[in-house]
Amino acid sequence: MFINCECIMARKIPFYLLKTPVRLCHKINTNYAKQGTKVSQDVISYLESSPEYKNVIDIVPKSLLRKYKAPETMYLINRNTAKDITDILKKYINKDAPVVEVNPGLGYLTQELLQCQKNRIYLYETSNHFVQFLRELKTQYPERIKYKIADFFGMWKLAFQDKMDNGNRINELLEELATDDKDRILSIVGAMPSLSFVKHLINTIVFHNAINHLGRPDLYIVMPGHHYEFLADPAIQMNKHKSVPSLFQLLFDYEVLNKVPKVHFLPWTYASSTQKASVMDEFCLYLVKITQKSELPCLPSYLPLLWYFFKRHTFSSSTRVIPMLEQWIPGCGVWLITGQDPPDTNKELSPGKDDAQLPHMTIFTEFGDLNLQQKITIFKRFISWPEFEQCPFRVTMENNLPKFASQIDDDDDVKRNIVPHIDEIEPSDTETSPDTI
Repeated sequence: MFINCECIMARKIPFYLLKTPVRLCHKINTNYAKQGTKVSQDVISYLESSPEYKNVIDIVPKSLLRKYKAPETMYLINRNTAKDITDILKKYINKDAPVVEVNPGLGYLTQELLQCQKNRIYLYETSNHFVQFLRELKTQYPERIKYKIADFFGMWKLAFQDKMDNGNRINELLEELATDDKDRILSIVGAMPSLSFVKHLINTIVFHNAINHLGRPDLYIVMPGHHYEFLADPAIQMNKHKSVPSLFQLLFDYEVLNKVPKVHFLPWTYASSTQKASVMDEFCLYLVKITQKSELPCLPSYLPLLWYFFKRHTFSSSTRVIPMLEQWIPGCGVWLITGQDPPDTNKELSPGKDDAQLPHMTIFTEFGDLNLQQKITIFKRFISWPEFEQCPFRVTMENNLPKFASQIDDDDDVKRNIVPHIDEIEPSDTETSPDTI
């Protein structure tokens, strides 16, 4: 079963946190110093303390024995946790859906997934170091395992390059998994230390809804608790308005399935001085289910406008609603104050019976006074007014599209200057740079 996080919080400190004898520490440090690899003594002490990890130190890349601020990958090293995760996932995974496992590493979770369902499993591994384990799995299950050395969660880079030169990298990555069926279910399993892939999914829905090669992916992801809390925060980061959690909550359903011990994944991370991490977050990771909603918050062609509406330079929580909207459509405040709409409002775009009701609006009402669903109601009323198509909002949005969503010139200098598109959506307060210590 999972390690009891409450016991950890109650200061029942496990033995791996105890100091390793000085002589043993000296020998370990000397060995790795000879190899030219700086490792964390906490990690070595923990792995040395349990027979279960007897061989892990020798078979994993030494880079995983360090501590990082923001690692690019995470690997499961505990067989019991692999079984516990699978016991939960088998209640949710669609029996007819292909399964993708990202960065299987030693293959502990893969072996459990093979037992709980009969579909083929597609393995995407970032590191060449684990090829031997992938080959062994392929030998044992020749008809059910297909693997590729590729960065699946780094798909956003390929999507951006494809956009720049009209390439075919995403199709080459996915091969037979690529589909034009928007309703095809794909189960994606793995540990995700950053939010780049979630942001890629948001991009795909918002800007490339017509060319989604993944279908409707269901994510079963292990992630840091502060990342989940950032995405799912109903207050949208308290006093800061954030487009990433806003769009995430509008486009996806999500829930925490359980918590798993953080020490069962390599590499370990440093606690960030800028994050107010809870004790639970310090010792546990979240096993999360993320699924795309069956209904979009607005018509697909208006999703880029919704993205721009939620950009922080468009408004903040302290921005007054009516003065801001009247910058685009002068005099529209009367419709919000009276609760009425112009007689020639576009009913196809205006709020329906299931949309949130607005409070009594005044010229002093701020966006921070509205919840997320009420902001959507404001957006729908705004785009449904007859003056909207003549106002400069759409043109301004198109002029501010991120590079990955806009047309790219054929200039070679532009193509070489690839700007990571996840930064163009909006930087996240919860993510730090991937620099290692």
